[in-house]
Amino acid sequence: MKININKISNECNNQKGFDSIGCYGCNCDDSCCKYGADFDKSSYELVIKFRHLIKMDNLFETDFTGDMEFLGNDSVRSLVSDGYCVFHKQEGKGCILYEIVNQNKEIDRMIIPSICRLFPLTWNNGELNISDNIPTDCNCLDIHNKTTKKILQTQKNELLNIMDIKTLM
Repeated sequence: MKININKISNECNNQKGFDSIGCYGCNCDDSCCKYGADFDKSSYELVIKFRHLIKMDNLFETDFTGDMEFLGNDSVRSLVSDGYCVFHKQEGKGCILYEIVNQNKEIDRMIIPSICRLFPLTWNNGELNISDNIPTDCNCLDIHNKTTKKILQTQKNELLNIMDIKTLM
């Protein structure tokens, strides 16, 4: 199952994409990780399955949202601890879920929530949009980012994996 998208906002066609340094190479302070992430139900289930690799307790809020627009037709928010999502690496930049996927090729990339994989893209009611909360220090806004690619190009693989939008791209 994929997230159904039937419209792409003009902002998505105009937003600069990530350059070669991407998220991990930029000087941001992981501002986008200062909130809990909305985990697709399928991502949540993978986290629970591989919980032994995460080695943490108290990862999620107790209630699912009932939002059918997420993979698995539901979502649940991760908790925040020490000012960041609980999945943010305590030492260093980034997310432990990306690290787990990169170190364990048998773990499906779907363990990482769609909202994180697609950032700064987001969706609502079948429309793909740009997040209202892009931190000013994000690579896609950096004046030193010299890419000529738009966000739909740099996020294309994630988009095709997560969303049913082939006819719109």
